[in-house]
Amino acid sequence: MRWRLSLLGTPSLSDGVRQVSLADTGAVALAYVALEGQCSRAVLSALLWPGSPEATARNNLRQLKRRLRLACDGDELLEGEESLQLSGNVVVDALQLRDAVLPSGASEEELLAGLQFDDSPELARWLDGARARVEGWWRKARVAELARREAAGDLVGALALAEAWASREPESEEAGRHLMRLLYLQGQRGAALKVFERLERTLERELGVKPLPETLALARLLEQGTQLPGATAARRPLPMNILRPPVLAGREAEWQVLLEAWEAGQVLVIIGEPGVGKSRLITDFAESRGRWVRCEGRPGDREVPFATTVRSLREWRAVRPDVQIPEWARRELSRLLPELAEPGEALPPVSSEPDRMRLFDAITEMSTRLMGTYDTLVSDDMHYFSEADLALARYSFGRMYPTNGAGLPRCIQGLRKGEGSESLWSLVRSLEDAGVARVVELRPLGPEGVRSLLAGLGLGGAERHAERIARYTGGNPLYVVETVKHLVETGALEGDWPERLPPPGRVGRLIQRRLEALSPAALRLARVAALARTWFSYALASAVLEVGALQVGEAAVELEAAQVMAGERFTHDLVHEAVAGAIPEPLRRMLHVRLGEVLERMKAPPVVVAHHWFEAGEPQRGSES
Repeated sequence: MRWRLSLLGTPSLSDGVRQVSLADTGAVALAYVALEGQCSRAVLSALLWPGSPEATARNNLRQLKRRLRLACDGDELLEGEESLQLSGNVVVDALQLRDAVLPSGASEEELLAGLQFDDSPELARWLDGARARVEGWWRKARVAELARREAAGDLVGALALAEAWASREPESEEAGRHLMRLLYLQGQRGAALKVFERLERTLERELGVKPLPETLALARLLEQGTQLPGATAARRPLPMNILRPPVLAGREAEWQVLLEAWEAGQVLVIIGEPGVGKSRLITDFAESRGRWVRCEGRPGDREVPFATTVRSLREWRAVRPDVQIPEWARRELSRLLPELAEPGEALPPVSSEPDRMRLFDAITEMSTRLMGTYDTLVSDDMHYFSEADLALARYSFGRMYPTNGAGLPRCIQGLRKGEGSESLWSLVRSLEDAGVARVVELRPLGPEGVRSLLAGLGLGGAERHAERIARYTGGNPLYVVETVKHLVETGALEGDWPERLPPPGRVGRLIQRRLEALSPAALRLARVAALARTWFSYALASAVLEVGALQVGEAAVELEAAQVMAGERFTHDLVHEAVAGAIPEPLRRMLHVRLGEVLERMKAPPVVVAHHWFEAGEPQRGSES
């Protein structure tokens, strides 16, 4: 049996199903052997029972081993007779820290929190030293995890980790620098500079010192809006400024329209073709208006009622866990968020219009409380919203607009031109007709806009290809960036324009070239992600492909290095479409079968499981789910 020994915070022992209580002596004995490695019985017994006769101490240790064995259904945790070591079936969270890995769900409290041994000076000295070691491991593991997440493109996860670190150690310049970088990379330049200002004040007030030169140098880069240096422990095959171009080019006219609409108190609706730069304009504008929060539709959300809403509420609650909601709202929301339900509480399904309105009121109540400190709510990729999410949006707009100074965040929406349901476009038209919303349609960049975008990348040789790139891409910013990526990877940026490139007008062929260079394992992982859509995770892929987590992780690193995926998501919807569209039909059906089987075991919603059986050509199995 596999046991998890938690030494960080209050010590505990678990087999994944139940907790085994640990007395102080048992916790210290396990901690000592885990952290020091193999040790003699005599040394451990003398440390735990100082002043006792040797025979008594050895007998006490024998009884302690016996109690641990009985508590663990016969599993021996401390193996050996004269020389003791921890069983190979025990996983220790503190040792994961030593190996620069953040344990899942580990508390950031000190080692063996709450235990003191004032009556045993030798044991107290060992514990002080061990706690100092573990504190150093925490720092090492946090830095390594930040580098891993940033290299993987998981900037949201990295940012959450950096924020927690900076909050815990407000005087730490290392934590502050990580937080500043990550905020900048997510388009939050103003927030990054505020972190520096807060850090500067804290250092002056608490320590009476100025920030280190590297901190000041980073602040200057942020003020100038220039390219940042790469992550300390992560190397990328493509420069960071291609991943997120520093300059928002060719959108001066649209920016002015957005400013006018903002001043008029209107909802901002930005539409355009895929890759035209909707998300970049939205995030840059939201950043310029103050603090903002995102609600984002994803492929697959349409088939699952309230998928976008539920995911967003959970993300917002994770950031603001202190926010309280009324009891009536908690009960209603437990229909969508089971974690809010009291033990034994199970509300019946919504069966009437009054029930639905009450649920909508509860969602709106919780949303407004969670968003109370933000200036802007960004609803991006609304073309993926389910009908239930759209109905909620229509209802919420009726309650929230006009705001009349109610302190609610202003709204910016983004959606693809010509995509989404009739309900979505009906909502947009109704808001526009009522004067509540201003619709801004983004079009491809003109030649000067393309030249400005290329100049902002700061890559030698790119600007001299500006005319050819503008003609080749039609001015679509994504196509421009993908073309430059291709030129960088093939070493053609500094030379003449290549004689042959994939035909202009679509970026799919460029992306396909990137896919063709992947290993079979990485391509298989990308294909599973493309078909699993919203439900994709590395754990799901491991089960579908019947391979270990390490193999999935290696394939994921390759996909992230090729900028096909960022964490568990594709870098862009068009990359998703290119992968999905290139899957051979027999393989597509087989993967849908595996997804149906695994998701059924994982208790995914029946509609999700049925979708995969239908795509696999076995609709009758979907009706049985």
